Amino acid sequence: MKIDLTKKQYKELISMVAIANGIVGVLGDTMGEIDYKKRSNEMTDMENYLLQYANDFSCGELAQENEYEKTDILDDEYYENEILPIINDYEEYATHDTLSNKLAWRDFRNDHSEAELKKMAKENDGYFGVEIYKYEKKYWDEFEEYEYDRLEIVE
Repeated sequence: MKIDLTKKQYKELISMVAIANGIVGVLGDTMGEIDYKKRSNEMTDMENYLLQYANDFSCGELAQENEYEKTDILDDEYYENEILPIINDYEEYATHDTLSNKLAWRDFRNDHSEAELKKMAKENDGYFGVEIYKYEKKYWDEFEEYEYDRLEIVE
């Protein structure tokens, strides 16, 4: 099978693989119970395979030689300037989203009895999106204005 790509499509493919590998690589380094390491290694192999065609797409700037294995790897500067900012933005968004949601649910549960929660769940077919929104918004607004400056653990 042959797939024809434009230069722009090739660069996007390299970026997508690098972003995915950046995320799965972190999981592989931190979550031993799930075999993300194997998947990350496979993604690295795919990335290196695709990078061997960089010059064919006039994208030689995307690749640099791995001095240890004599293969092409993603250029450090490209990773730092193009890929890492995307991963960092995603991680920041995911952190805010997760914290906002989990803290909102905590506050929501603290403000409503178990009976009230069951009644709301029954009335809304288990959907709490409308009710939980104002709780989440409070945290989104907080993170937008103050980041984590006012986030504290009170004992």
